[in-house]
Amino acid sequence: MPPIRHIVYECLPGAYAGGVQKMVFELASAQRRLGADVEIWTPNALRAGSTENFDELPIRYFASNPLMGLARSYRLREEIATLPKTAILHAHNTFNPLNLQVGNAAAEHGLKAFYHPHGALDPALFCDWSPKSLKKRLYIRALSGPNLNRSAGVFALTPLERNQLITLGVTAPIHVVPNGIRPVTVASLEQGLALRRQYGLDASDRVMLFIGRITPKKRLEDIIQALSLLGASAPHLFIAGSPEIESAYGESLFRMVRECGCAARVHWLGFLDEAAKAAAYAAADVFVHASESEGMALAILEAMSAGLPVVATRGCYMTEAAASHALVQCEQGASALAAGLAPLLADRPAARALGVAAQAHAHHVHDWEALARATLRLYAEAPVRA
Repeated sequence: MPPIRHIVYECLPGAYAGGVQKMVFELASAQRRLGADVEIWTPNALRAGSTENFDELPIRYFASNPLMGLARSYRLREEIATLPKTAILHAHNTFNPLNLQVGNAAAEHGLKAFYHPHGALDPALFCDWSPKSLKKRLYIRALSGPNLNRSAGVFALTPLERNQLITLGVTAPIHVVPNGIRPVTVASLEQGLALRRQYGLDASDRVMLFIGRITPKKRLEDIIQALSLLGASAPHLFIAGSPEIESAYGESLFRMVRECGCAARVHWLGFLDEAAKAAAYAAADVFVHASESEGMALAILEAMSAGLPVVATRGCYMTEAAASHALVQCEQGASALAAGLAPLLADRPAARALGVAAQAHAHHVHDWEALARATLRLYAEAPVRA
């Protein structure tokens, strides 16, 4: 097999990895288990020149350019020039000059380059007339779009993302390959009950769970308002994440909880490590996500793998799972969320049945080894594009 180099902006292993970084680790690790020569390359000023093994996967750190920070690395581009002509470059993220460097190096040395936008080119993210949106549209038209179009291929997470890329003018081959998921560990019922008891709850209480970044696009305000609309069933809401990272948004959520009269039913769990996350799955009755734009949230896939019934808004782009009756998809907004959640909170057997279907779907459609095998085949079949 040819050497494969995943190139990603600002990559850190383990608990510090974000959603895109975790996807890169998992895909690269699965490809390595299939026998491929795989490494992750990333600019990092503090670790430049070092190599770290993460679950036996090498991560090489390169010096970043002094003026461009982590967005560019001449040293990384020089290293690309030493690769054999059979090498595969697979770059991740979109709005930074690092991908342009990858494209230029691939064209110069006759290498195949692939890109993974991870939902970042969703037009909903830059459809207004704000300076940030205008800047993104100009960047796509002048730089990112032409770079994608000379690539050997672009990976979309869903058919919807593929259509979005086509609408933006991407003419390179687009391959739909969803995110994968490792089977998730779920704690015992007793551990789940122990977590409930920490917040004064018992086995009879209904618990909704959110795990993810606490940031405006996740629309936690809609989940909190949905909770207030579900007053008759009096469910509780566990929110796992760090509200202090975007403190202004976190404070607005705290105010909303007080104003909605839900303070006694909203419980802030903070950041959860893997063991604590397993207990949260065991404590919850239903998982909820209300994002307005999400490539394919690993948090949702993990909840499905844990056997939790999931209610997700259409912006989470889980239409294929909804069509397979593996989760409940609803429109954006508190009322739609409440309507989707109410039957699952009221009917535990129905919720359990949906959780079983969710788990089966996650394991069948989102198996990392099968997805890694598909990407290796696509690498091999793609011609080098000028």
